[in-house]
Amino acid sequence: MNISNQFLFAFLAVGTITISPAAFSAPYVGAELGYSDAEYQPDHARLSGDGNPINIGVQAGYFLNDYLGLEARYSRSVQRSSGLKVDELTSGFAKLNLPVTPRIALYGLAGYSTFTLDKQGVASVDESGFSFGGGIHFALDRHKALALDVIRYADADHASLYAMNLAFQYRF
Repeated sequence: MNISNQFLFAFLAVGTITISPAAFSAPYVGAELGYSDAEYQPDHARLSGDGNPINIGVQAGYFLNDYLGLEARYSRSVQRSSGLKVDELTSGFAKLNLPVTPRIALYGLAGYSTFTLDKQGVASVDESGFSFGGGIHFALDRHKALALDVIRYADADHASLYAMNLAFQYRF
């Protein structure tokens, strides 16, 4: 089990232990499309590069109430940009939700992410760290919604990754 799977397992296990069974009444799943800003920064400046790979992914979460949720995400690039590709991106977030109208909510995300960034013909680098972001959620009906967010996944020594994501979510 790699580190990202271990983190995701721990995140979901802690959530299961600390949340009452009634809280599981509002799970959701989603599919996302993301436009990322990736930068590869190895020790040798001549090998560095930046690009904007397009990512696709899945997300799953639980709204504990109208204001708080937990969310896990997994995504990867569908193509390279300037030789860069996100091989794997795994995140776990606490989600603070602020309903503005019955259909629109603003939200903030804070959590932890781990990712592998591959520079074609050079190397790949694994990074992880604190992640945060914010977005807007628009309910299409009681079960379906669109979400748009911007997230800083990591800005580490050898790589940085930011993304804008558009997601379709289905709430059970």
